[in-house]
Amino acid sequence: MENRDQIWPKKITVDKRIVEILSGSTYENFPKALKEIITNSYDADALNVHIEIDEINEVITVTDNGKGMDEEDFDFYFRIAGRARKKESKTEKGRNRIGKFGVGFLSVFPFFQHYQLESSKMGQTDTIYANINCSKYFTSNAELRDVDEIPIQGGIKHGGDSRSKQFTRVILTGFTGATSAFFNEKYNISNRRKTILKYAPIDRLIWELQEDLPLSYQDESLNSLIHSNDNINFNVFLNDKPLYRNLYANHILETQHGDYEQIGSIKFKYFISTDYKTVDPVEGRQFKLRNLDVGVGERSSFGIGLEGRLYAKLAHLTGEINVIEGLNDLIKVSRDSFNFSHDFEDFKEFFRKKLRYWSDELDKLSEINTINKSMSNSDFVDKIENIDSKNISSKLKSLENRGYKISSDKENQQKDVRSSESSSKEPSAFKIDKELRQINISSEGEVFKKLNIGERSYNLKIDTWDLDSEFPAVRIDGENLIINDNYPLFKEKKFFDVFLKINEMFIHMHSEGHIDKSLLKKLNSELLTIFKNYS
Repeated sequence: MENRDQIWPKKITVDKRIVEILSGSTYENFPKALKEIITNSYDADALNVHIEIDEINEVITVTDNGKGMDEEDFDFYFRIAGRARKKESKTEKGRNRIGKFGVGFLSVFPFFQHYQLESSKMGQTDTIYANINCSKYFTSNAELRDVDEIPIQGGIKHGGDSRSKQFTRVILTGFTGATSAFFNEKYNISNRRKTILKYAPIDRLIWELQEDLPLSYQDESLNSLIHSNDNINFNVFLNDKPLYRNLYANHILETQHGDYEQIGSIKFKYFISTDYKTVDPVEGRQFKLRNLDVGVGERSSFGIGLEGRLYAKLAHLTGEINVIEGLNDLIKVSRDSFNFSHDFEDFKEFFRKKLRYWSDELDKLSEINTINKSMSNSDFVDKIENIDSKNISSKLKSLENRGYKISSDKENQQKDVRSSESSSKEPSAFKIDKELRQINISSEGEVFKKLNIGERSYNLKIDTWDLDSEFPAVRIDGENLIINDNYPLFKEKKFFDVFLKINEMFIHMHSEGHIDKSLLKKLNSELLTIFKNYS
């Protein structure tokens, strides 16, 4: 029998569909290519992976403490397929195996000149090694050659310590143009804000790895909520900095009922969260889709916003979906999307409905917050809708229909409302507790806008009457300033506050005897004539 030590040099066996994917590599693919190397470590049951980046000398080293490789494993490692390779779906530690096609190690070839690998299994005295000249695999146009004809140099080092620990180390040296473009920030777009394209290269790489790798959250309470395994126990360090799964909002709006949800053959976990403000960066908005804890493609709204209706608060929503069963056989070789299935289409519609629902709710909350701020400012009125009790009642009712409890402070004076939207010294109309889904009205069930004009103070109310009245715009009834919803100049929202105060001033001067009825009538007429273009 031929000595296995002599079966060198070796060759890569690769499917042509893989060639097409790799030939299209650009700087944007660099973090994804590095991710493939690290997911190989995950499949090898590594607990720790250390990535060291030396930009000056153009060296990246990835070392893990996984089960390591012997020559038989090494031969399997170099068989790249366009179809799933036959291998157990679970690792020895019970992890869901990520790699199906064996693309992993080859994915970094377009980004480096040389690829070195060393690996040893626990209890063995041998270390297997290989040296690959990546540049030989590509033409001057960055297209992959017929790699079957290119030899891989390497061999086996004997005489190691049998008590030495298992490991695999990949050393990538010599940046290609695509890698240099990434680290030299040639992708940076200066006129865009709140995007990873503004991050420093290392920070962007960290962000990309944290988006896609099967990492844990720094907040441990989230791990059992979304992971397919209760404890992933997979630690990745970049230049000694620990990486954690990205999290953009802390308030969980919704998650699955029970251990998982199921649509057809697809089983999944998910959560939707918000901090009630725009998610930063933009790439962190909407859903991150994962298959067996590993990111697939960019975050997505699954087409929401492309249907003719804009959802203003969609940018306030973020979340994750982790598919634990039912899509693994549909994943594409590129690992950025899935092939068609009816279950997958139903799955996407399920999440479209979630995004529509929560975007609408955040819209309604935003409207109440706007009203609350308007009501809290007793020196200014922004628009008539925000002081219309019917309009306010309608908006409160819409939230009540979504599960919010609406009550007055009188009902809740013994209760503790933990978080109020208003921290100003002005009295607020509402106290909103989003976690308890409760809105307390600060009066006994009815809300009035207070307005100060000079030393005078009013409760504002809305009514409707004819313009040929003695007081066509407003009337004063004790502490109430009643506003005519028919008055033309009140239609211009930008100047509503100004015209309201002018008309109150006319009535006040009339009540003080400074203006008689005829002059009051003339002033009212002139005001409407001069500013008719404002109505």
